[in-house]
Amino acid sequence: MPSPKLEKHPDKTFIGRIDKGFDFLGYHFSPEGLSVSEKTIEKFLARGVQLYEQEREESCGSPLLGLYVRRWVSWVNGGLAPRDTVILPSTMSGICET
Repeated sequence: MPSPKLEKHPDKTFIGRIDKGFDFLGYHFSPEGLSVSEKTIEKFLARGVQLYEQEREESCGSPLLGLYVRRWVSWVNGGLAPRDTVILPSTMSGICET
């Protein structure tokens, strides 16, 4: 059987034991289980702040921010086991209904 012709990328790849876990596609895989990676959460928060700042002059806040949060949570929950899913607080829905 021929060996695969793969190369290790110097900036993104570490070859070794996975006891400490690793990040892949926004999730953190570890012996304890699957979770959202810290970098993914940091990027989520940064984007949320950016959307808030762009639309804070709106009387009802940012409709894009709410949409972004709902879609992000849906994406996160798609990869997690039901016991680990993220639930939005009820205050996140129906804000500024007129």
